[in-house]
Amino acid sequence: MLKIQLKQIYHVRSEMHPLCVVDYYSRSRFHGGVVEDEPTVSRLLIRSISTEHNIKLVCKANCGSERSEKTSAINVYSFPHDPVLPKIKSLITNQEQMLSCTIYNVYPLERFQIEWLLGDKESVVSPDTYPEELYDHEQNYTSVLNYTHSADNLGKNITCKATLKLPNGFEKTRNSTLEYGPGTITISSYKASVKLGENFEITCHADGNPKPKISWWKHEEADPEPQSQNDKLIINNASRSQAGWYQCNASNDLGSLQKSIEVIVLGPPNTPKIQLSHSGELEEGENITIFCSSDGTLAELTISRQSQNAETGGHSQSAALLNLPSIQITDAGTYICEAKNDIGIERSTIEIRVKARQSMPDLMPDLPVAIIPAVGSVSLLTAVGLLIRHCRKKARSESCNLTELN
Repeated sequence: MLKIQLKQIYHVRSEMHPLCVVDYYSRSRFHGGVVEDEPTVSRLLIRSISTEHNIKLVCKANCGSERSEKTSAINVYSFPHDPVLPKIKSLITNQEQMLSCTIYNVYPLERFQIEWLLGDKESVVSPDTYPEELYDHEQNYTSVLNYTHSADNLGKNITCKATLKLPNGFEKTRNSTLEYGPGTITISSYKASVKLGENFEITCHADGNPKPKISWWKHEEADPEPQSQNDKLIINNASRSQAGWYQCNASNDLGSLQKSIEVIVLGPPNTPKIQLSHSGELEEGENITIFCSSDGTLAELTISRQSQNAETGGHSQSAALLNLPSIQITDAGTYICEAKNDIGIERSTIEIRVKARQSMPDLMPDLPVAIIPAVGSVSLLTAVGLLIRHCRKKARSESCNLTELN
């Protein structure tokens, strides 16, 4: 049994006695070959093999009265290229996508088997069943897979495997792996917390083929610099300045994908800021608000009055407010803003002084009371003046009795 690929030279060699005559023929009466005889060997050379040479060839030898023949089958096949899978931008988790695998210029099609593999061995779908209409020449064939990517399949390559199996036991296999850009990216922790001065690391993974390149960048920097050029972000001796949002970038020739994570550096809280909504002196009756805030490390904020608790509307990790409507002198005192977390406590204070509201003086007198006595006083003074003048004149002649005016 012989096997041959298309476009190659086919050789049939027959050993014989020098006086024997050798002939070659096929049942289809076609072989298109050239016979070359030597003293003890006869060869049939067939150039430019095509699918028409997929025949049984009979070699007959006549040596006088003795005759012998032998049949050999020429199994022609064509399998010149690896399967072709179109490149795709990404495989999206839980979304069905249509994948295709094409084998070109193959023959005979009924001897080919196409399988889809997930990972190294797991078969995704059974081998294709070929159409009834087959041809006696090379064909192209496309296998289609409706595939839904899942979290369990992350990192597993998808392979199209084409296998040729001939009747004589000859087998040939070609594989091609799907190329796609990053579609899923995972980070080892949703939120990373590290204590001040300690070390930590975060790992980023992304699917894709070729395997994506991973890099880490820090947000909110005027001129960002890569923090890492591999899948691990490592920070040693964590400081407050290293807190913030970091971005994992995954990319290959077919696409890119990003995912961010917040890194929290735990330490004693920063000294909180406390301030009033008003400036200057406070008077009774004014409405004021005490505002407390803390930046940097997360902390629980509360506002209280020294030696007694004040209502703040609950604890906060960003700001605390205390409203004092219509403030009174009794509200004066020292107020404390406290920032607290598991590492420590910091406090700030503010002194509030309240002065009494001054009443307006009575600038306009009561007219009936003030004017009438004034008029009476003027009349009385005039009368007394006239009486004194009268008495002085009469004194020259006689005494004057003042009681007469009573």
